[in-house]
Amino acid sequence: MKQQRNTLAALRVSRWVYLGAFFVPLAIMVVIFWQLKITPFGNRNLMFSDMGAQYVPILEYLRSTVTTGQFHLFSFSLGTGSGIIPLLTYYVISPFNLLIFLFPAAKLPLAVTWIIILKISTIGLTMAIFIRHAFLRSGWSLILFSTAFSLCGFTAMYFYDMMWLDALIWLPLVALGLHRLVSLHHYGLYTLSLTATIISNYYMGYMTCLFSVMYFIYLVVEHQPTATPFKEVWRMHWAAIRQFLIGSVLAGGMAMIVLIPTALGMLLTGKSTVFINNYLPTPLFGPEVLAQFGLGSSNYVTHLYHAPSLFMGTLMFLLLIVYFVSPKILAVEKRRTMWLLITMGLGLLITLFNTAWHMFQQPAGFPFRNVYFFTFLALTAAYRAWQTRPSQTMNDPQKVLALVWAAGLLTIGYLSAQVIPRIWARALPSYNNDLYLQSQPEFHLLWLSLALLLVNTMLLFISEWRPIRIGLMGIIISFELGGNFLAATHGISFGSQTQFEKYYQKDAAMLSKVTATRRKPNLHRIEFLHSQIGAAYSGAYNHYNDSLLYGYAGNSSYSSTLIEQARVFQHDLGYFSPNVRRISSQGYTHLTDTLFGIKYRLNANKKPAVNALNSYAGIGFAVPDKLAQLKLADQQALTNQQRVLTALGAPKDTLAPVSVLKVTTERASVSDLAAIPKRTQLPGPRYLQTFTVRVNATGLLHGYSPSDTLTYSSLRVNGKKAKPLVNADGFRYIINFGEHTKGTVMTISYVTQEPAAGYSNQFATLNQAKYLQLVASLKQQRYKLRVNSGVTWLSGDVTGTADRKLLYVSIPDTPGWTAKVNGKPVAIKSVMHAESLIPVKQTYQGMIGVPLKSGNNHVTLTYQTPGLKIGALISLLSGVLFLLFWFTVEWLRPVGKHHHKE
Repeated sequence: MKQQRNTLAALRVSRWVYLGAFFVPLAIMVVIFWQLKITPFGNRNLMFSDMGAQYVPILEYLRSTVTTGQFHLFSFSLGTGSGIIPLLTYYVISPFNLLIFLFPAAKLPLAVTWIIILKISTIGLTMAIFIRHAFLRSGWSLILFSTAFSLCGFTAMYFYDMMWLDALIWLPLVALGLHRLVSLHHYGLYTLSLTATIISNYYMGYMTCLFSVMYFIYLVVEHQPTATPFKEVWRMHWAAIRQFLIGSVLAGGMAMIVLIPTALGMLLTGKSTVFINNYLPTPLFGPEVLAQFGLGSSNYVTHLYHAPSLFMGTLMFLLLIVYFVSPKILAVEKRRTMWLLITMGLGLLITLFNTAWHMFQQPAGFPFRNVYFFTFLALTAAYRAWQTRPSQTMNDPQKVLALVWAAGLLTIGYLSAQVIPRIWARALPSYNNDLYLQSQPEFHLLWLSLALLLVNTMLLFISEWRPIRIGLMGIIISFELGGNFLAATHGISFGSQTQFEKYYQKDAAMLSKVTATRRKPNLHRIEFLHSQIGAAYSGAYNHYNDSLLYGYAGNSSYSSTLIEQARVFQHDLGYFSPNVRRISSQGYTHLTDTLFGIKYRLNANKKPAVNALNSYAGIGFAVPDKLAQLKLADQQALTNQQRVLTALGAPKDTLAPVSVLKVTTERASVSDLAAIPKRTQLPGPRYLQTFTVRVNATGLLHGYSPSDTLTYSSLRVNGKKAKPLVNADGFRYIINFGEHTKGTVMTISYVTQEPAAGYSNQFATLNQAKYLQLVASLKQQRYKLRVNSGVTWLSGDVTGTADRKLLYVSIPDTPGWTAKVNGKPVAIKSVMHAESLIPVKQTYQGMIGVPLKSGNNHVTLTYQTPGLKIGALISLLSGVLFLLFWFTVEWLRPVGKHHHKE
């Protein structure tokens, strides 16, 4: 009876502890966001970095398409068109995101605030569940450790990349599942939590799979009180090993509904490129990493590259040291834990292993995304040390030794941070090494860390354990974790919620004038060059994902799932693309307007703000068959456009080069350099080069620099600034100099480092009258969509002729599309292949082409997500097998039987 009362009392304590584990991080986050004045606690919002450029637009696209019944697995709001499953699985599959449906579009940043707060709070809850059940202990002290994990350095540095937070929620449950698997041979929790991790974010799910292998091996070995031969361990734990393998395979199988289509989609991105330097056994940091255990060692200014974010509170760091000093922990246990931490640490330290952890691609910013696994293992060891009651089980020399070790490691870290990164930056100059040097903490933070260490040492080693002392520890660690979180936000340019709401409504009203967000039979694209929403951002905002934010068909995009083939195709035609994750609307000509089916161009900074384009010829039209054989050349955008015009049968000199009358070169003055951003690298001598030209046609004048010697931010036309809307310095794209009449003499000047190479720069005018003749002929054989056309099923009619027997459709020729002509399947032909030279030379497919017969052709195009059906089938079969095995293994076999075996 007494034992039953004790059990019920422990259960009641656990419930209150779980509430505390959830609400303590919640309270800390509310205070932090109140201090930062983040909505709803102020007028700021989290519209910065990836949150503003990717998450909010993507979440709004999901919210609007679902609520309006327009959700499809293909989207014309992603660049020039893309399957949407890789985007969803990378960014938004999380039950917390259901909150977005409670808020209107203009209030979405408010939803994001609560999603982040609730996710961080739930991390604390699942960590408490893990500690309670893995170590069979309860008590208020659990909240110290659960809160330390929920607000660890990883969370503080990357909370705005909120897709990763779900992995921290599921990790303690995965680990608890492994404990149950090894001790009870129950793999249900492990399989379900691992499946949920993979589905919520396959990228972090992959890392969790690697961690699971390591942690399972550790738990199996841990069960041996002494060193045991491998064969004996294998024999003794064969049942657990078998169930681990089965459970892991079933978890992967049940996640195949997202894994297969996502994998096929990600293979189409530019992230599949392999760089040999990422696979070398070189170190990524040195002993300066120990400074990361100190308070405030990293912040947003250094988010592109910095040391692993190891902070978990000074008390936890001290307890980690105590674990290896305590006489109550066996030496064999210490060795096993040490090897586990070393193995995880090598995954951070060595480039080869670190690349493997990150799905064999080094991160572009936000490095060491796997560091929270190390934190989890360190906190697990710290809790084991806490269980030994170090104040009672350690003698004074041992306590002093723990303090000396902790203080010494911190001191080594801060001293090394002042020296080693400088040596690396000088010995091996590189972009990352330069950023790493700038990311090191200030030395004076050492004194703060040592002071906190001393206070925590005094509290930890007091002989009597009373609630008031645990309370003091809780207050101190809460202030530490909250302070570290605030320090990590240093350098963030938060957005304005008032401005966001105001300008969102204005932009939406402008788009409604052109029915951009309404599905129409004649599908058309919009180029929104400069929306007003940018005024709501304190930092740079380049409008890449406006089409997602406002739900219209565009041609720009910024995501890790951007299809490389489509990006290269646009870039070869002159669009601005700084890397494999971004393609901009900047770089258009009237020819690209026609090729991409752009009907309206919007620019809130100009009057009129809305322009209907007479270059629009529909989403598709019949073209000569020879266009399919055309191959675009990288870094030759204007040349490519001339070749396309010729293949389309445009009149001669439709693209008319200017006549260069004079070129002058002189050393650039201070005023010449004033407009160039500081981040533009221009070492060495700089010159001002001026072209005096005569325009040979009436129309838009464009410029392009094949040699990449034109500094766009310094451009002047007739002495007036002509810099582009985006900072394109160091990249190639077609710039628009505006409309000019034939015979106009003008000057074009810019700063360059290589004046001799500047003679290869090209300036040409697209003859408006001649080009409109071409557009008129294309319209005559336009692909006219029927009313029943949708997004993933296009149905329309087009006339084929002897000289135009190929239907060009402005959709990238990617897997998933099939075509029928007059009810009969036909093979899709790729129109205009694309080429990239950077980062590697490669040829890609172009746009969709459908062979036509002379006369009327009824053409249907259907999209089905590649791999979705087979993935769904495998997931279904795996789910059925899991339920069958779970019922027979866990439901029919009593727990007591396993305890008896143990």
